[in-house]
Amino acid sequence: MHTELISKLKKLGFTENEAKIYVGLLSLKEATAREIHEFTHVPRTKIYAVLEKMSKKGYVEVETGTPTCFRRIEPERLAKKLKAEFLLSLNETLKELNSTEN
Repeated sequence: MHTELISKLKKLGFTENEAKIYVGLLSLKEATAREIHEFTHVPRTKIYAVLEKMSKKGYVEVETGTPTCFRRIEPERLAKKLKAEFLLSLNETLKELNSTEN
């Protein structure tokens, strides 16, 4: 798998398994949890919990049905989301630093 890309996503706050799943979904486009597990080798016991967490963060979209399918959001949307989250966190930290200084 794309170890360098996974490493870069981890630097942006992804867990190892989240990064593997997102990168896997770049190739798979849309897949079931089982297909994602088989492609990424993320442990089957963890796959649903990781996908649920990624869904809550907005990194993957869920298509309910039998079986449930998962899609990653477009890389551009992901970049905008990560940038907005980073800037919000940075601004909150800066406010806290400035208020502590007084």
